[in-house]
Amino acid sequence: MTAKTPTVPEQATVARAAAAKQQLEGALEDAGFLASIETADDGASLHVTIYSSKCGFADSVEEATEWLHQTGIDATAAKDAESFRVVLTLPSADSVRMFIAALLQPWITARTTAGALADVLCDHGIDSTIDVETTSLSLLLADDELDSAVLLARLLGAPDIGAELPRHRRRGIRHLTERVRWLISGVNGSPVSPEVEHGCEHEADRLTIKLTLDQAHRLTDRLLLAEVADPCARLQRLLGQAVGVGASVATPGHTPGSDRYTITLSPDQARRLTHRLGPGPDASPPAV
Repeated sequence: MTAKTPTVPEQATVARAAAAKQQLEGALEDAGFLASIETADDGASLHVTIYSSKCGFADSVEEATEWLHQTGIDATAAKDAESFRVVLTLPSADSVRMFIAALLQPWITARTTAGALADVLCDHGIDSTIDVETTSLSLLLADDELDSAVLLARLLGAPDIGAELPRHRRRGIRHLTERVRWLISGVNGSPVSPEVEHGCEHEADRLTIKLTLDQAHRLTDRLLLAEVADPCARLQRLLGQAVGVGASVATPGHTPGSDRYTITLSPDQARRLTHRLGPGPDASPPAV
């Protein structure tokens, strides 16, 4: 009797490939990369086509191959005959992990840092735009007479930073920018270099502050210590992160100044919040 070839190893290989694909899809999304992933015919390898311009190599097989060699990733690059895009073939879970660490993790870290800074600025009512690079962020504040920069300074302990400055004139905006530079440099313990674009009749003044990721972390931590005008808004955001969209926070009757909050959750959200707040698996059992 001819023995049947066991299928367990094949099933395990397919399962590992599926898990690696899911991990890679999540990392690409977190890094803000547009890409497509297909499982190869062998059931183990992944074909990855990246459409984002943020990758570490140009759209050529030679540069992609050199990048793979320099980063030590066991993978190959080829040109797709239909799209003319470079397709990377990652043959194992290890190559997927190395690919994520080399290309995607710096972007994930920077985007996470930017998100935390944007959240705390939003909590304080400051509208901002943040452009992300792998090692730095550019914080853009744009409004008439840079009111948002004055509010930011107030939160950082300089409430009179705009006093006696003619902010309706270019000279006043330049002086304000210089004061903001010294203030944020002091908060971070390292110099920053803001740049200002003066507004006109149809454009607001624009202040761009370039920060390293460490400086952005320190600025975020400092702003988290400042009291927010509307604690309900911050609680609403944090609750949404914990249990998902749909949870609501409000004061009774939406009465300003109330010292109580009403949290409305669906049953599923309540279970998720209970799980987040509950003891971990290694918590000590209650004493008998």
